[in-house]
Amino acid sequence: MNKQTPDNSNHSLESQVNEALDSSVDNLSPDIRRQLNQVRIKATETRTNTKLFWKSASAFSLAFALVIVWQFQTPENENIETPFADVLQEDLEMLDDLEFVYWMSEEEPSATL
Repeated sequence: MNKQTPDNSNHSLESQVNEALDSSVDNLSPDIRRQLNQVRIKATETRTNTKLFWKSASAFSLAFALVIVWQFQTPENENIETPFADVLQEDLEMLDDLEFVYWMSEEEPSATL
């Protein structure tokens, strides 16, 4: 009695299938082999072009999303400095008094002369 373990039976079945497939390929005519090779080449070229398209589309959409986020981003803690002349725009006579100008510049840390 020869008992075959499942590993041996799977191995023998696999080798039989491989031999059958190899012999069927060997029995193909040269025209059919040539046609199969042409179809195989065409299929791989199409796949490469499709990958290139998707890579380009992905890169473009990522760049577009970054631009949109950058445009709508609000700056945090932005110090708005107002020129001293803008603060006193209505009353230009006060600019004549140099002591007042000096005092205002000392009081307002963001005022510029």
